[in-house]
Amino acid sequence: MIEVCALYLRHADNLVQLDNGVKIPPKGWKCEKCDLTTNLWLNLTDGSILCGRKFFDGSGGNNHGVEQYQVSKYPLAVKLGTITPDGAGNQCRESEQYLIYHKCI
Repeated sequence: MIEVCALYLRHADNLVQLDNGVKIPPKGWKCEKCDLTTNLWLNLTDGSILCGRKFFDGSGGNNHGVEQYQVSKYPLAVKLGTITPDGAGNQCRESEQYLIYHKCI
């Protein structure tokens, strides 16, 4: 069992979702900054879809989700493709903790 960090719970309980007209399509996702179609994260505050971090071997994303957090401080994101009735892969950008969180659905 993964322990949920206190920061994640605080952000989840007080999550602000902007009413900015963003509509998330059910498929066909791509990073808004570089057009990658894998390793994508949906920001739970503004609805942006951005790629994840670049791994030590050069694979993965281009850090666009992390860069957005550094500017916006919008703390929570869910990994697209992981959302199921049992939960989803989430990340608290502030603590950089990745977890499966069942309360999000």
